[in-house]
Amino acid sequence: MSATWEELDNALAWFRSAPARWLQSAKQDLSAAAEWIWVVLQGDFAEEQTTAQVVTGTVISMIPLVDQVCDVRDLIANCKKIHEDRTNQWAWVALVLTLIGLFPTLGSLVKGCLKILFAYGRKAVFNAGRAALDSDLWQATRPYIEHGIAKLNDHLARPEVRRALSALRIDQPYRYLAQQTRKVAAQLQVSQLTAVMDSALSPARQLLGMVQRWGGSDLARHAQQTLQMLDEVRRKADRALAQAVQPVQNWLNRLAQRLDVEHRLNYRAQTNAVNPHHFHRFSLDAEIEALRKSRPKWVTVGKAAKHEALEKAPQVPPGHFDIGKKAPGLLREAFKTFHTVRPDVLPPGTVLYRVLDPKSNDNSLCWMTREEFDKLLSKPEWRQRFAVWRHWNHNGEFVTYTVPPGEGLRVWRGTTASQRLNDEQGRPVLANDQGDMFWLDGGAEQIVVNPADLKREHLGPRQFTGWGYDEGDIQVDLVGVPILQHNWYEAR
Repeated sequence: MSATWEELDNALAWFRSAPARWLQSAKQDLSAAAEWIWVVLQGDFAEEQTTAQVVTGTVISMIPLVDQVCDVRDLIANCKKIHEDRTNQWAWVALVLTLIGLFPTLGSLVKGCLKILFAYGRKAVFNAGRAALDSDLWQATRPYIEHGIAKLNDHLARPEVRRALSALRIDQPYRYLAQQTRKVAAQLQVSQLTAVMDSALSPARQLLGMVQRWGGSDLARHAQQTLQMLDEVRRKADRALAQAVQPVQNWLNRLAQRLDVEHRLNYRAQTNAVNPHHFHRFSLDAEIEALRKSRPKWVTVGKAAKHEALEKAPQVPPGHFDIGKKAPGLLREAFKTFHTVRPDVLPPGTVLYRVLDPKSNDNSLCWMTREEFDKLLSKPEWRQRFAVWRHWNHNGEFVTYTVPPGEGLRVWRGTTASQRLNDEQGRPVLANDQGDMFWLDGGAEQIVVNPADLKREHLGPRQFTGWGYDEGDIQVDLVGVPILQHNWYEAR
C-alpha cells in the first residue's frame, strides 16, 4: 500500500472525520492517527456508509486509497464473522463475494456495480438465518438483492457514471453486467480467490501495523489480535473456499438472471422494437434447419432416449383424473411425457411454476415445483431438463399458481421423459447418415395438473424469466402495449 500520508489522510476522511486531537496537533499526534485508522477499519459492511454506497470508476478514482480501505474493511468484517462462528459455512460464501469484488480482471465500472450487489448479498447471508440459507440461498438473499438493485439503479443514473458508460460504449449496462457476472461464475476458482485475498491482506497488515506502532498498548494489542485472526482465516481459506465456490456460482447465475430482467424492464420502451405479443414462434422446419447447421449443447444425438417415455398409462386412483389414451382434451396420453409417474395431492399453499411464452395458456398441463424452478440457471438448461423444443414454447415468461385452501390439488408427478424431434408426420428427424436422432434428455421432475381444477384467482402475475423470447437472445422491448398479459382459457 504505497501512498503518501496525505493520500491516506484524505482516504480516511472519506469514511469518518479526523479526530480533533489530530487536527489540533497539526497532524503530528500519531496516537490520534492510530485511533482514526483503527475506528475506520472496524467499519462493517452492515453499516450505512459502506461498499454499497461506494461510487467507483470516475468518482472514487479522485480519492486515492478509498477503494483499498473499503476492501480492507470488508475483509476484516468477513474474517470476524468466520472467527466468531467457525461452523457457519455461509460466512465463507460471504467472503467469496467480497473477494470477487477485488478481481483485478474486472474493470472499475463492473467492479463497482457488482460490489453494490455483493454488499447486499453479504448482508443477507448474515441476517437471513442459517436455516433459510440451507434451504435456498437465492431465495433467502433475494429481498436484500432487490434493495441492491435499487441502489445500482441510483448509481447508474449518476451523471459521472453515465459519462463513463458512454465513454466505454456500454449502452445496455444491465445486460453487460449480466454477461460479466456469468463470466465470473464460469471462471471462478479457489486459486483466484486466494490470490486476491493475499493482495488484500497486504494493505490490511500495513494499516494494522501503523496502529501497532503509533497507538497505545490497548490499541496495539487489539491490532495484533486482528492480525492473528486474519492469518488464522487465511490458513483455513484454501479448503473452506473450495466448498463455497459452487454455491456462489449458482448464486451468481441467478443474479445474472435478475440483471437480465432489469435490463428488459428498463429498455422496454425503445422505439423500433419487437412486440413479443405479436411474435411468431420458431417453426418446426426452422428448428430442423437450425439443428443441422449448428447443434446446440442442450440437444443430444443418438439412437435411444436417455429417459424412455412410458408405454402404458398408470392406473388412476379413485377421485384422480386420467392421463391415458381415453382422457379428455389436453390430458389425453399425457403419460407419454413421463419416464416415471405417480399420483399425488399437493397441500394448500404449495406454489407451482409454469414457464411459458406470450402465446402460451396460463392454465395448461405442465408445471414444476419451486425447487425445480430455482435449479434452472438458463434457458438451455430448461429446454434440456424439461425436454421442450423451441417450436413448442419460446419461453420468456413464467407464472405461479398457489394451491388454495381446501382438499389440495390432485396432480401427476414424475421424471420428464426424453423427447425426440419428429417431423409433421411424426417420423424421427435424422441427425446424420448413421441413423442417429435429435433428443432432449429430460430428467427433471414435472407436474401435470388438470387445467379444469385451476382457479384463476390463485394465479400469480406473469413475470420475466430473464432468458429472452428467442434463442438468439435478441433484445425484445415492449412498445405501447400491455406487457406480461395473462392468457387464461376456460377449461371444460
